[in-house]
Amino acid sequence: MSGRLASTICRKHRVARVAFVALCGLACGLLASLGPVHAQPKQPTQPDTKKLDAKNPLPNNAPGRKAPGEFAVPGADDLKMFKDIEDFKPVAPEDKNPGEYAAWCEVVAHAKKFEAADLERHAGRDLSVIELIRVRGPVDPTDPTRPRPSPYRCDLLRYDGQLMAVRRLEAPQFFQENPELGVKELYEARLVPVDESPLLPVSIAFLQLPEALAAVRDKPAGEWLDVKDQKKYVSAAGFFFKVMNVPGEQGSTTTGVPVLIGKSVTLLSGHPAPAGSDPTVIEPVRLFDFIKDETEMIRTAPTDVQWPEVAAEQRVTLHAHRFSAQELEDRAMPDRKFADLFLDVRTAYKLKCVKFEGRLIRLKTQGSNPDLRAAGIEQVYEGWLVPENEPRGNPICIVFTEPLADVPPADRVNKWVSFAGYFFKKMRYESAEPDPDRPGKFLKKYAPVLIGKSPIARPERDPDRPTSVTWSAFVLWAIAGARG
Repeated sequence: MSGRLASTICRKHRVARVAFVALCGLACGLLASLGPVHAQPKQPTQPDTKKLDAKNPLPNNAPGRKAPGEFAVPGADDLKMFKDIEDFKPVAPEDKNPGEYAAWCEVVAHAKKFEAADLERHAGRDLSVIELIRVRGPVDPTDPTRPRPSPYRCDLLRYDGQLMAVRRLEAPQFFQENPELGVKELYEARLVPVDESPLLPVSIAFLQLPEALAAVRDKPAGEWLDVKDQKKYVSAAGFFFKVMNVPGEQGSTTTGVPVLIGKSVTLLSGHPAPAGSDPTVIEPVRLFDFIKDETEMIRTAPTDVQWPEVAAEQRVTLHAHRFSAQELEDRAMPDRKFADLFLDVRTAYKLKCVKFEGRLIRLKTQGSNPDLRAAGIEQVYEGWLVPENEPRGNPICIVFTEPLADVPPADRVNKWVSFAGYFFKKMRYESAEPDPDRPGKFLKKYAPVLIGKSPIARPERDPDRPTSVTWSAFVLWAIAGARG
């Protein structure tokens, strides 16, 4: 390759400068020919459609998520080599996709200019892994058959999580032929970000190996060093390059491993935690903006519109599962009332951990999925809890991952418990109460949804009396979610 990448880019920039100067000269001549600025040129009765301006005066696109100017990858928005990057394929060698190969070398050289700490400080932290995999840009109008690109291409992103494996890689031939660029070898780390399933890892290619990972140098190039049992945690910041396919277990294909290119990874002293003293706090990500309030919980295969909310629920479930039920209660906001999560004020509690105590009246299983099972969650449970301070007997829906001892799932349960969980949304559900205005139909009602680890049985605090709504009346008219 021998310098072709740099010379090609410089040549494009020289051509652009010459074109710009020529355009300025043409514009000056055109303005002089028009006379005063307010003069209007004569309009042809039949305009030449080939000369019509095809650009929107005000494009209707959203603000970008690019890194601060000093970190932006030059040419990422317009150079052809970046448009040649293809997702859901391996990172291409030069003979298969020279444009993608050139883009890879360009981003590696760009990342080398910065310190890892600076990349970590300025990187975005609001994108979940599933968004990098599923969110696509618009269709290319010149080639509708071409796969839609990621709108986050070359964004500077950061993920903190558990390091699973690391390996040493030979530098691409371009860097071997250009030793003055100082890229002698590369490393790749595979990590599972905080609150993500082990089936949704991230890879980062980087240049400087921390001393704590020096053992990887004893491995042949390309061979992974497995460190998942060592409980090592890292911060990894880099420029998002693409989503690649990698072989999964027993030869299956795992689609969707986002690849970042950075300077290094930073070993952490323990499990990543949010800023502040409370480790149970959920850090905001863009995914949570797609939670739709006052709608039913999605319990079937999600559509292309629904998947963000399903992914958001899974993320909150994984987060809550990291802590014991008692830890969540110790950190939760106490003394909340049903109305706090039902009226408009509920927006102040979104994804906050709140605690209730009351009577568990119903319990059922929801099942699990491969992402949750990979994180050790074999079953998800749904319960209905009538808070002790709710005089009308309105229930709260609680979702959790550890069973309540000696309480099998059943339509009718009678157990005094406490529960701490994250307020997810106000859910619409079909009650068992007949709708007087629609014969044969049932009333639609609403209930707050909390996601936590497990209820805690509190028999010593049981007032040993039914809720303000009698047990038989509740079962008959308002057993929440019976038809959900």
